[in-house]
Amino acid sequence: MSSLKSGAVAAPALWLTRSGWISLAIVLLALALRVVALDIKPAHFDEGVNGWFVDQITRDGYYHYDPTNFHGPLHFYVLFVAQTLFGRSEWALRLPLALVSTGCVVLMLAFRRYFGERACQIAALAMAVSPGFVFYGRYAIHESWLVFFLLLTIWGLIGLCHEGSRRFLWATGLGLTGMVLTKETYIIHWIALALGYLTLRWLERLGWLSSATRFRAAPQRWDKRDLARVGGVGALLILFFYTGGFLDWPAPRTYGPEGLPNPQGSICGLYETFGAWLFTGVHADTGHGKDWWYWLELLSQYEWPALLGLLAALAIVRPGVGRHLRWVAISGGGTLCAYSIIHYKTPWCLIAMIPPFYFVFGAAVVHLSKRFDRWATGALAGILLLCSLGRSLALNFRDFASELEPYAYVQTVLDINKLLHPLRTIAAADPRNYHLTGYLVLADQHPLVWLLGDFTRAHFGLLTDLPEDLSDGKFLVVDEIFVEEIERSLKGSFFREQITIRGNSGATHMIYFERETFAALFPGRVPEFEGPVIPEEDAP
Repeated sequence: MSSLKSGAVAAPALWLTRSGWISLAIVLLALALRVVALDIKPAHFDEGVNGWFVDQITRDGYYHYDPTNFHGPLHFYVLFVAQTLFGRSEWALRLPLALVSTGCVVLMLAFRRYFGERACQIAALAMAVSPGFVFYGRYAIHESWLVFFLLLTIWGLIGLCHEGSRRFLWATGLGLTGMVLTKETYIIHWIALALGYLTLRWLERLGWLSSATRFRAAPQRWDKRDLARVGGVGALLILFFYTGGFLDWPAPRTYGPEGLPNPQGSICGLYETFGAWLFTGVHADTGHGKDWWYWLELLSQYEWPALLGLLAALAIVRPGVGRHLRWVAISGGGTLCAYSIIHYKTPWCLIAMIPPFYFVFGAAVVHLSKRFDRWATGALAGILLLCSLGRSLALNFRDFASELEPYAYVQTVLDINKLLHPLRTIAAADPRNYHLTGYLVLADQHPLVWLLGDFTRAHFGLLTDLPEDLSDGKFLVVDEIFVEEIERSLKGSFFREQITIRGNSGATHMIYFERETFAALFPGRVPEFEGPVIPEEDAP
């Protein structure tokens, strides 16, 4: 399963070669799968939360980092730029992540000089069509950032070992910085990379690498000043983003009712987050607890090339396997074990674990094509990748909101359009309708807080937050448990319909549209709710 050595083709001229056109086609395929019909999927709960944070940046001028939120600030500032440039929409919120996810595929190809060009093209193609990478590359959540910076870090570290030039030092420094700015789980990957290296050295000392494949680190072509520059830029970026552009410094320490210190946030959150994260991941009952084999179930259902790569990784201990591939595979296995131990599991975390196994899969295909029939091996690999593409197309363009799909985890379902379509239609016809009064009596308010952010008089809360008189309400969304009480005080005629917002939640809601305002959107329909008639002198 030895990796191939690529030819010394200059980067600008690479795309003009036959192999360059193949790489370009893989990148364009990845881009198309991630940007076509980008807004077809309803906004997920987490996307609504992230959009709400972006609105806070618009209002306050900065993002206040909360260490109990578990996500670094970079993502929110990028979304802020996208929303400012392109408006408040699912498409604008998701576009940066679609581009970053495509960038991950480009980075996979950048490893060609270490793992072999053909192996990297196969690995990149597996990522390009992966159901998970496409699905979560079309989401405005953090995971694609984490994968991008992780790959950049690994590319930089291998480059330092192989060539030792300044650009790899910068790649390593910016990759590590980006991971810190993205998500607290960076610590898992850092530890896995370090332990993977120590394991590699141990295996080398046992003589598992033959002299023909033993690798000596290249002389380093950078000095302490270069290291200081990279470290200084990384520290400055971390300080800048965690302090809201130097506008949000830690508040004085406060203490809770039990005498325990409350989190200060801001730059202090860099270390405060790990206490909250450890409690949530190990002890807290969040409803996201899964068995250790959960990741293997997802791999078997969606990620067949990665699963085969995981199985093939068992053979990396054999002599003749390249040192870099061995390190990446060992580190990937350590990361998978670490995530398996943590009880708290959400499916999007999987994409940060499987890139190493794509490399092993690509190297295995190349190795088998040399030992056995080249065309038969290529055909089998091609069929597997086509099946992965078919699974990806079905998931991302047909079943993206299906409660039967584990990747569509607590996904907002299409029922939400029963609420959004009438409101957006009436507002598009007359922008004054953005100021219609609405009441949303919901225990779980996301993603509607962000989705209805343009409706200036949409009031969110529970029964205790409502005024006694709801006669000015033109639309309402009410949790099923509050319907009876709301209808006792609701006046006038309303179109009424039951909806479900989030899949797998079991919660249902009732929506109400005031007849006079929305009658044109429901021609011939008789209002399902008739409350007491509002006296003309009391009509809003």
